[in-house]
Amino acid sequence: MTLRTSKLIVKVNNSTLLNNISVNFSAGKLTGIIGPNGAGKSTLLRTLAGLQTQQHGNIFLDDKPTHEISKKTLAQTISYLPQSPECHWALTVERVVSLGRFPYQTGRHLNQKDINAIKEACYATDIQHLVERPIHQLSGGEKARVMLARALATQADILLADEPIVSLDPRHQLEIMALLQTIARTGKTIVLVLHELHFVMRYCDELILLDKGLKIDEGDPPSVLTPQNLRSVYGIDSISGQHQNKNWLLPWNPL
Repeated sequence: MTLRTSKLIVKVNNSTLLNNISVNFSAGKLTGIIGPNGAGKSTLLRTLAGLQTQQHGNIFLDDKPTHEISKKTLAQTISYLPQSPECHWALTVERVVSLGRFPYQTGRHLNQKDINAIKEACYATDIQHLVERPIHQLSGGEKARVMLARALATQADILLADEPIVSLDPRHQLEIMALLQTIARTGKTIVLVLHELHFVMRYCDELILLDKGLKIDEGDPPSVLTPQNLRSVYGIDSISGQHQNKNWLLPWNPL
């Protein structure tokens, strides 16, 4: 399923957070939204998820405007993982992950499809050994994997995730990025806000580069993460090379 925007403008308190943003997110690809702090990345993701109102422009699912689609259908189609999500109730991990099945529930009990989706999400995020523990007793990285599992349990065609690896240790960062890449390869549309440019180069198929609410560039990682873009947007120089599997890039010599 494809997701695209046309000339989005988002303003809050007379400040323009997104200015004339037209972007396309393709099924089967892992797309990264990148840019410095305050670029509009989280605002774009929230607007795509229907949690932020735009003053101008439209969002389309397979060329159908999202405002013409029912809330229930949207909840089944688009799964959203916010930045640093919190759970304020003393729920078990399994119960938290089961909330990802809420868009499908018609009664109080989970059916077998729900149960299978929850188990698959827990296994994929390496939290199956935590399912009986209260979430408030977990570390920050463990909580982050639980919240990702909740988003994956929806089994939506589109996943929007805001900095999903920021609090994870290096092993789990690699595993989660590889997992999301694998999910994209099944035909899902995966859109991530990321700051880790080395992971962007290694795992993303497409990039959207934002700065001060404007779209600066879009395309595959090598064409977007050019020395010129990195210098003008991030204020850094960089070094780049070739990993045995894919290109890599590191910031270097800040200006």
